[in-house]
Amino acid sequence: MSLDAVQLKPTLFREYDLRGRVPDYFPDAQDELSDDGMRFLGRGYGTLAQRRGLKRVVLCHDLRHYSARLRDCFAEGLAATGMHVQDIGCGLSPTLYFAQIHLDSPAGVMITASHNPQGWSGLKMSLNYIQTMLRPDIEELQAICASREFTTGEGHIESVDVRQAYLDDMTSRVKLERPLKIVLDPGNGTAALFCVEAFERAGVDVVPLFCDPDPDFPNHFPNPSEVAARAAVREAVVREGADLGFSFDGDGDRLGVQDHTGAFINADRVLMLLTRPVLARHAGAPVVFDVKCTQALAEDVEAHGGRPVMWKTGHSYIKSKMVEEDAPIAGERSGHLFIRDGFHGYDDGIFAGLRLAEYLASQDRSLVELLADAPQYVTSPEINADCPDEVKYDVMERVVADFREAYGDRVNDINGARVSFDDGWGLVRPSSNLPELVLVFEGRTEEVMNRIKEEFRERLKAYPEIGAQWHNE
Repeated sequence: MSLDAVQLKPTLFREYDLRGRVPDYFPDAQDELSDDGMRFLGRGYGTLAQRRGLKRVVLCHDLRHYSARLRDCFAEGLAATGMHVQDIGCGLSPTLYFAQIHLDSPAGVMITASHNPQGWSGLKMSLNYIQTMLRPDIEELQAICASREFTTGEGHIESVDVRQAYLDDMTSRVKLERPLKIVLDPGNGTAALFCVEAFERAGVDVVPLFCDPDPDFPNHFPNPSEVAARAAVREAVVREGADLGFSFDGDGDRLGVQDHTGAFINADRVLMLLTRPVLARHAGAPVVFDVKCTQALAEDVEAHGGRPVMWKTGHSYIKSKMVEEDAPIAGERSGHLFIRDGFHGYDDGIFAGLRLAEYLASQDRSLVELLADAPQYVTSPEINADCPDEVKYDVMERVVADFREAYGDRVNDINGARVSFDDGWGLVRPSSNLPELVLVFEGRTEEVMNRIKEEFRERLKAYPEIGAQWHNE
């Protein structure tokens, strides 16, 4: 294999993973995740792992049409550096994290597009079990690739099956006090390979919806954050008289929840419910959450004796902060939920759903009634505004500076700009995965939320790099 011609686009190397397009769908993406690009990256990661004294790596991939081929190319590159590759086949990001613990391998790589559009893929990489790489390691990997100074050796690749061990581990950790009926919608994504069996083994009456694995995603895209993807779950929950509806993203590390009326419950409010029994066992414990989460979460954590800790959006950032704070539970508005209380601490949409089902089965009230106890706010969906990858961070620096001048110390800039008002807040931050900015707004009433949103809209008109049309409003 000749590596001389491989040139990698700098925007592949993101804050805590790699994301890019594959030439199958985008002919102009030869400098992104081509077959040779994956071989090249395999050599780069293998070199980085061996600098850390690691000789063995667990490898997993999702079910997109091109993922197995990209896996083969990446594994070839790894083996060329002398790495021993343990390939666990098609699975979820949480399957990879479990396998790293189960096989005692600090190094692990997941090849997945996650919730990115068709034609994208990426690499979630770890050198320390479930603690996925952060920017310093990403920068070192990028420098290794730029230097082309790769370790050489004769590694080998073996297949390892961890599916049943993964399911056994999850289902052994929950016990439902009463039966529940739950609609499960993996959107024909990779979670379809696991979710029905997991919930049935836990004693749930499962209503399967789009549970046949199909990388063409013929019904809807597997992304619980998309408003359009929720309609079928809502209809099935109401039609079947189900207690809950759960949906999962493409690599199974995010959970979407709908109550018995079919209404969608944002993951920050799901975290609120999951946190209550945890705080009953760990009085005064910290609870970590990202800047997109509702103010109601912080208030509810305090009301139940916990300490709210707001942090940067991103599964790698949250897991790192969770360990730093020794927090038993954490989560993100996007649906990543991390449980260390009686579990491993990584984001697993299926396990988070099992724990929520366990909590609901222990109560004599519905999800709607349990959430009625919490502070009430009106929150927008996650809104997206186009902004090219090459300029979005520079644009965001200017936005933060301008917002600081306008709003002073009401701006929290740990991740973009979250501006607090007496009756709500607004956030704008750069997406870690796509060429866009992410916006969220919240107010005591819908009118307040809309007022804050329009105030942000007017201010962001000053930036021609930001698309004028906002998506998913």
